[in-house]
Amino acid sequence: MEQAYKEELGLSTRDALNQLYVEIESVLQQFKHSQKSRKSKNLAWVKDALSFKSKNTTIDLIAAGFQLWASLALIMGYCMDGDNVELYEAIIIVILLILNISIELYNSKLRHNEIPSRVQMVLDKLKMEMSFVNWKPEHYANLYTPLSPCITLQWTYRDGHLVNLPWALLVKDDIILMKPGQVCPGYCEALEKQSENSILHAKEIFAPTLHNANEIFSAPKSKKPLEAKKYRLLETPYLYNLKLSLEEALDRPITQHNQQRYFVMVKVIECIVLPIMFFMVFAANLFRYVYFQQYLGHYSIANMFFISPSNAILPLLPIVFPIVWNISNFIGMARFKAIFDASRLFQTKYNPLEEDTDTTTEYIEDIKCSWKEIYKNFLDICEGKPDILCRSANILHVLGSVSALGCIDKKGILSWPNPTAEKIFFLHNSDKDSESSQTSLINVNDIANDHTETTANLDFEAEGPMSATAEVLDLTHNHSESFRLHFDDQNWQKYLSSLKPLGLGILLNTCNLETQDRYSHFCSHITCEAMYNENLVPVTNRRCLCELAKEIGFVDQAQKIFSLEQQLSVFRHLQPEMVRRDNKYARSLQLSTKLKFPFPHAFAVVVKELCSGNMQLLSEGTADIILDCCIDYWDGFDLCPLTHSDRKKIQDFYQRSSLTAYCTAFAYRPLSKILSDTLSEVYLELPSDSRHLYMSHRSPTPVHWDCKSVLEPKIRNAQFFSTDSLLYNDYPVGNNITDAESCFQMQCNQIFIGMVAMQYQALTDMVQLIEQLERACIRFVHFSKENELRSRVFSEKMGLESGWNCHISLLSDRNRVDSASQPVTTELIPEITVRERSAEVDGYGMDDRSCLLDRY
Repeated sequence: MEQAYKEELGLSTRDALNQLYVEIESVLQQFKHSQKSRKSKNLAWVKDALSFKSKNTTIDLIAAGFQLWASLALIMGYCMDGDNVELYEAIIIVILLILNISIELYNSKLRHNEIPSRVQMVLDKLKMEMSFVNWKPEHYANLYTPLSPCITLQWTYRDGHLVNLPWALLVKDDIILMKPGQVCPGYCEALEKQSENSILHAKEIFAPTLHNANEIFSAPKSKKPLEAKKYRLLETPYLYNLKLSLEEALDRPITQHNQQRYFVMVKVIECIVLPIMFFMVFAANLFRYVYFQQYLGHYSIANMFFISPSNAILPLLPIVFPIVWNISNFIGMARFKAIFDASRLFQTKYNPLEEDTDTTTEYIEDIKCSWKEIYKNFLDICEGKPDILCRSANILHVLGSVSALGCIDKKGILSWPNPTAEKIFFLHNSDKDSESSQTSLINVNDIANDHTETTANLDFEAEGPMSATAEVLDLTHNHSESFRLHFDDQNWQKYLSSLKPLGLGILLNTCNLETQDRYSHFCSHITCEAMYNENLVPVTNRRCLCELAKEIGFVDQAQKIFSLEQQLSVFRHLQPEMVRRDNKYARSLQLSTKLKFPFPHAFAVVVKELCSGNMQLLSEGTADIILDCCIDYWDGFDLCPLTHSDRKKIQDFYQRSSLTAYCTAFAYRPLSKILSDTLSEVYLELPSDSRHLYMSHRSPTPVHWDCKSVLEPKIRNAQFFSTDSLLYNDYPVGNNITDAESCFQMQCNQIFIGMVAMQYQALTDMVQLIEQLERACIRFVHFSKENELRSRVFSEKMGLESGWNCHISLLSDRNRVDSASQPVTTELIPEITVRERSAEVDGYGMDDRSCLLDRY
């Protein structure tokens, strides 16, 4: 299954960037040519600037016509009466009219060319940097970066290396490696013409056919992993978004300020008040001239028919309004840009005494902007060369009229891109002394040393069954860094002996770089497996927990005393009736509630201790399948049998955490047999209901293994085997394990270590933003793709109200009926989209998932 990742395939970085430059330039030229070829589009900017139907104009033909008539009328009055004041007024009005029309035409031209000009700026920047680009594989994101909806990456061959390339840099003829279950970035063809799925379209899921997918079986069986395939892109994915941006650049919604200005200035004043006022004054003067001239005295014709109507409509004409409006907008945008640039210089400050948050941020009113910077930004805006969009999208108007701020999803926007550890669950006996071990894990040399100590006083005998105490330690995320965390309990070190095996399992399995490739392929495989079971969702529970291991006391060099031998992968499907039967939290919810059930799977590593040669099996995965494998648990000092009460405590924590967070369980057992290398090349699939298989392999009494040799490496050769190990052939001498049944048997009788619950943490900046929005009487609205339970937990982290009547479901009535008719419905997570359906909500296409509206 090992892929030849360094094949001489794909384009070079320089050739790819050059091709990207050529294609972007071609799209831009085609757009400009199409605009010129369309008569309606050729002078669209002139029509948009002067038409009374345009909501972007500040002076239209109606206002310009009346203003021109007023100036000509004043000139006629000057010619007939000889008053110089009227001439001066006419000249000023004409100058302002020409200036207003020129500014409006100039702004309209820049607004129509703003997006193409921005694309041209990107091309110039790309051309300038192209000759200096020297990207190496280490400059790209890690190949095994966890999937996140806010980060779109694709395995691509560049310069003969496989790198994790952003979608925006993909070009035609790129050779990409499509993993099973992955969304295709664009139209592409397989390098192997005769293979399945030879053609993939954009947004299509690469899903190789699984043989015997829905087969019913009763014994463990091996399954060949689905392999990634090489495809050649036949289009540049970025061009689709570029064309869409160019075509719809002028289709943005009109801002609230422009709508109100258009309604007052154009609809009311120019279209209604101004004509009525003009004709009323003109008609009154005409009536007075005809019928009342002998009573009111002699009035000149110039005064009655030119000067008087002009003076009546001059206050209603936008003589200086267009200039003032545009200059005010430019100054406001320039000041906003200066504030935005200055705010980047402010860094969050860590406050260890603050309980609610780890950081404090300066408020915006404390930021002082330089007038030179504002003046520079003002000139750039006037010249049409700003760093931000100010004409096609006016952020000043948006921020000035916002009454509600909505945010879709959370990952990478409201929260960090990846979840971090929040709770640690483990079992210990309350009647035993819980003092932590004094063994230091900081000095790796002390760990690796072979100390000859007596083991006569070590008692590994089984005691009578007793109910364990469930301990949960809370962790707080350091909001200034992505993964830093610390224990809330200051006395957490008294549980250090229980946390040591958890930290060791994290270093040797979860955060072991040698396991990333195999685990990535395993995740891709179960993604395709989940397509055949609508009640399961492949949730990637494995996230970075290095900081947790360091907080416990381990250093990175601790894993050097072990060598990785084998990697094992196990999974099973889950039936909806089993979920309702085993999960009391699922039974308590309504049938229409969309739930997310993680795909039951486990990933185990076999490591060898270099100093003693002992083999150890360290497993992690979903707690349902890990718990079935375990018969004992580690209480910090000894092995204790798992009772029914203990299993219930573990299940309750896992089921509750799985509904609102991401939970990973850890287990361990020593090994005495060597596994065949072929077992690492296949996956072990278990029946949906496999409890009876574990029961048949469980020992009737606890099997006490060489647990101390790993947890306390100073103790050497302290091996203990019960007679049950002889019954199940778990003794040091024997043949290697080569078949699926023996591999499954070897993974039974494990020792439960603990569980880690992970959750997305809200960004401190977003929490403070929501607080400031509340002070400004702006409502924050959170649109979530997840179910109510997950949304409620995250809403509380952001400080939103999450009580009664704070959630609104946007599911259509049809979907509600369909959901109620099914025993269990499954919600699709955004990381790995398995199947999608479209539901129309208020005219907008919505994903058929439980979309909740968190009202604040």
